[in-house]
Amino acid sequence: MKKREDIVEKFSTFLSFGNANIARNLIWHTDPELERYIKRLVKSEPEANKEFWARYFLKILTEVSHSQSREAENKKDTRTQIQANAGKSSVPSSSIAGRHLSAYLQEACLWASQKTYQRFKFLRHKYPLEEYFQIANSAANPPAKLFKNFNLEHPQTNIEGYAKTALVRFVSNTIYRQDIEAKREKFSDYGLLKHLTNKELREALTYQGINNNQILSYCLVWQCLDEIYQPNQSLVNRNFKYPSETQLTQITFRYNQRQNQLNSSTATSVDKIQDMLSTCIKAARDYRTKRFLPLEQYDTISDLMPTPWDTLLQQEASEQVQSLIWQLFSNMPEAGQIIFQLLLGLNLTQIEIVAVLKTKYPELQKQYQVARHLARYNKNLLKDLANEWQKINPEVCLNDDKDIERIKDAMGECLQSLCQNLLYSTLDKIEEQCNHSKKLSTLTNEINMLKQPRLEPLIVDLSEASNMLREIKQNLIDCFQEELEINMILPKTSLKLVEAKIEILVDEWIKGKLYVANKGEVR
Repeated sequence: MKKREDIVEKFSTFLSFGNANIARNLIWHTDPELERYIKRLVKSEPEANKEFWARYFLKILTEVSHSQSREAENKKDTRTQIQANAGKSSVPSSSIAGRHLSAYLQEACLWASQKTYQRFKFLRHKYPLEEYFQIANSAANPPAKLFKNFNLEHPQTNIEGYAKTALVRFVSNTIYRQDIEAKREKFSDYGLLKHLTNKELREALTYQGINNNQILSYCLVWQCLDEIYQPNQSLVNRNFKYPSETQLTQITFRYNQRQNQLNSSTATSVDKIQDMLSTCIKAARDYRTKRFLPLEQYDTISDLMPTPWDTLLQQEASEQVQSLIWQLFSNMPEAGQIIFQLLLGLNLTQIEIVAVLKTKYPELQKQYQVARHLARYNKNLLKDLANEWQKINPEVCLNDDKDIERIKDAMGECLQSLCQNLLYSTLDKIEEQCNHSKKLSTLTNEINMLKQPRLEPLIVDLSEASNMLREIKQNLIDCFQEELEINMILPKTSLKLVEAKIEILVDEWIKGKLYVANKGEVR
């Protein structure tokens, strides 16, 4: 990445990620309007450094939040020197000042995104570095809220250093808020137990195959821990320390005391209590990530009483649920249907979705905007599904948001299947018009035969057959791309940017067609 050297560059250029296939292909883009403004200001104060200008723009932003009268007075006080030196040059508006400060914070955004990318390395399969950068950028543009608690009266406080800390916190909190796998890692072992509810612990232990009588004992240990173990609440949950020996002894004593009240004469040791707490921690972590048991461990599960919601999970592939989700999906706004088809059908990233849809939807110009829309659509779809299912099955009781969360994975799988089938049906329509299926099957058989030594001549040679196959595939890709753009009312060639993803889908569709044509014989 080219480093920004002078003041003009630092306050007028923005960072973007270039070709995703080239590592760290970062590009600086100049905003002409900002470049003109900062050149004029630098000319008025040639000796001023970057911190001076950052504070100057932040002062302008700070004034906007004050009352009208005070704002006018402050403008007079804070800008007199600049106005005197700049002569006839106009002082930037709050909007321009905010953009200058956002440009200045680009390195801070990149630094924060790299830090959080390392922190959440277990989520790299979900979030590339550029998505962390987009989240950081959303906090720095506009930047006023980011600096809400920044004290301009302290000359030693550094704006960029303050921003780095605030941006790391913002990105981390965003990931924790929207990703359940991140929530699992957020807490230390005992921080997790303090955050857990009794209902969650019971369900977590049930999923581990622990029977009802044992679950009562584990819940009693957890309750004793919750009463006695009171760490410093000013600490972040993930920093809760291990209980002291004294606390463990007190937990054990209280547990045995409660057991005696329940007519249990067997005393439990401190070591046993520690083992039981460790089991609770493991169960809670698995539960928070919805981790399922390996197939070979299912024989060990006992006393699993399925709830009505479990029944729904088991019936996720049923015609009734599929039909219900299809109905709800059809009633979604057009933007929601398109986003889901691109995300779940074509497997596009949120950044790729922005690139495809930003011309059609002015409200979808940034990755975080797509993320917000997705979160809202998912939430509404989940609640609608739960409500409709209750109407069909009145015995299903919807208690709280956690019950809704339990069906999220099942709904996601059905929704993904629906979106893929919608795209496959478009390919089926194209195939019917062009009759490619028979040609594909014939050519594939020819190629397989050509790869084997034979005496009798064949219709085509291997090279010719392969070329014909590529031509058919490319024709399918082009027709499919054009048809999708028409169906989604997108500008022509909007999907050219994601042709590689389209090719993957077409490949899968072709394999499925050939599998059926060859009666299940995978060649």
